[in-house]
Amino acid sequence: MDSVYEDVRSILENRRIRSEILQQMKSEKILLDHPEIASLEQQIASAKEQMLLESLEGNSSDRQALELKDLEKKKADLLSSFGVDPKDFQAVPFCSKCGDTGYVVKTTKDGQQREELCECIRSLLAPVMLSRSGVEKYPGYSFDEGAERFYESAPAMQELYGKLRQLAGKGKVPNAVFYGSSGKGKTFTAVAIAREYARSGRSAMVIRQAEAQELMMEHRKVIQSFYTPRGKEKEVEKKVGYLTECDILVLDDLGVEARTANTEADLLNLLDTRILSGKTTIITTNYDMESLKERYGGRFFDRIDRNFRMFPFSGSEKAL
Repeated sequence: MDSVYEDVRSILENRRIRSEILQQMKSEKILLDHPEIASLEQQIASAKEQMLLESLEGNSSDRQALELKDLEKKKADLLSSFGVDPKDFQAVPFCSKCGDTGYVVKTTKDGQQREELCECIRSLLAPVMLSRSGVEKYPGYSFDEGAERFYESAPAMQELYGKLRQLAGKGKVPNAVFYGSSGKGKTFTAVAIAREYARSGRSAMVIRQAEAQELMMEHRKVIQSFYTPRGKEKEVEKKVGYLTECDILVLDDLGVEARTANTEADLLNLLDTRILSGKTTIITTNYDMESLKERYGGRFFDRIDRNFRMFPFSGSEKAL
């Protein structure tokens, strides 16, 4: 498992332990200050134990249940008389949203429930995700720069940019192809989206298509080689794994890479893997759709046509 996730798990466990220790110390002080409460706690524990024994022996535990209910009421009244909040006996988690589990349950539009990483975990992951993303190669390519000003003469582009910014903040940007001539803001917007993902603790990667192709070629050589140094093999596997598994991948400048016998096959394999796993991919290119189809063939264009949204960039002439 990735060491960063092990580190995060360790932090969560330490938080839970700390909360439990603080709760125990607080409870012990309350019981020390109010021995009457401590006595009732012992009686409640004894009644619960007796109920369990009666249940295991197949006997009725109705009498113990009534006794337990009476003891619980006495405890509540006693706590109230001393001005003690019952919550003082409960551990207070560092994160109230997830209870230090690292996950929160969200309900989807179709009523299904699913677990998602909590914001507290994403904040821990953010620095690592930023360092791995490759966005440092593009200083200033960020929504913080307010690129809306570059689209002042193109209201439609300004609206598109605003919508993409909102979706990036929610981690819900669709598979997309940003196409148009050079200097229209394709790479700027794509990198800004990837940066937003990384800041929210999601895995992101920005890489030029030429570099991605070289990486996939290197991976093929490793697989086909009779012998590869162990360290080299692990390094290549890790890089390719991140390429295919990161939450959002930006393939920049599609079409400028050198053509090889495996160009289309490698690209198709990468896209298919990410599509099947539900990962987001953004492609930027200076080619129009017809030129892409001609360059990469019908199978590639079919993937794009069925699984990607096409966004023409035709804003102000001022480069981003």
